[in-house]
Parts: sequence; structure tokens; C-alpha cells
Amino acid sequence: MSERRPPLPRRVLGIDPGLAVTGFAVVDGRGSGGTLVHAGAFRTRAVLPRAERLHRIHDFVAALIAEYDPTDVAIEQQFVAENVRSAMAIGEARAAAMVAAAAAGRPVFEYAPASVKESVTGWGGAPKEQVHQMVLLHLGITELEGPLDVSDAAAIALTRLADAQLEEAMAR
Repeated sequence: MSERRPPLPRRVLGIDPGLAVTGFAVVDGRGSGGTLVHAGAFRTRAVLPRAERLHRIHDFVAALIAEYDPTDVAIEQQFVAENVRSAMAIGEARAAAMVAAAAAGRPVFEYAPASVKESVTGWGGAPKEQVHQMVLLHLGITELEGPLDVSDAAAIALTRLADAQLEEAMAR
């Protein structure tokens, strides 16, 4: 007879990358939801050179990892945008965050925007406002300060937590 082990405690840093605004949320796994530990938006100034902005995103994510010690980092996948410049900037911000996670030895899990929406709301085409409302419900909170990038980051973290639960259940 195999011995059942309790699931490992999991803390996820969710990141909604952007060159101007990067949303982030640190969420601890709890049942079918999670407990919000810390969340917010990191902004870079447009007057700074792009390389400096990316460096600041990298350093900020590295500092979050050092302070909150997540087991996993979850980040939104690149989507095809109509504006090529926007797509490039998002891709570069994603890369800066992913390098910070890799340097800290944290696994990075990538999720498509539609997968995150479906995981949190039940519908892959949900608007950002609906994602925001469902994030509040899943986290058991009444408000989340900041732009919708913050609730998007929390939704990404919740998606990783749900995937981790499924992985653990399938391993048993």
C-alpha cells in the first residue's frame, strides 16, 4: 500500500507582462481558490531607453521572487496583436520576467489568454472586467487595487494553481 503524501504547499507569482505596465500577483494555493499575498502593478517610464525599462522589469521580478519565494512563476503567453510594436514590447517584457525567474531557479509556466479566462470564468472569451470579478470571488476579497493588469496577473496565478492541483491528482 502506497503512503499518501499531502500536496506540497504552492505559492505562485503570476505576471501579466507589459513594457509600460506589468501586473503581478503572489497567490498561495488554498482549496479551489487561493489566498492573495501581494499584488500590484510595476510601471516603467516611457522616457527611459527600452533596454533600461526591460532591465527594471527584470530587477523588479527578481526582487519579488527573492522576497516572496514563489514555487512557480506563471506568465501570460504572447498573443498575436494587430500592432506589431505592442507585440514586440510585450514579448520583450515577458522575456525580462522569464529570465529573472530562470536566474532564480523557478519554473516558468506559460498560459494563453483564452486559457486563463476559461480557467477563471469558464469562458475563454470573457472580457477583462468579468475576469476581474471572478478573481475577486476566487480569492475571497472585495477589491483589488490597480489596473486590470493586476487582476489578470492574479488570474494567471490562479490558473497555475488549478493546473498544479490537477497534476497532483493525476499523479496519485
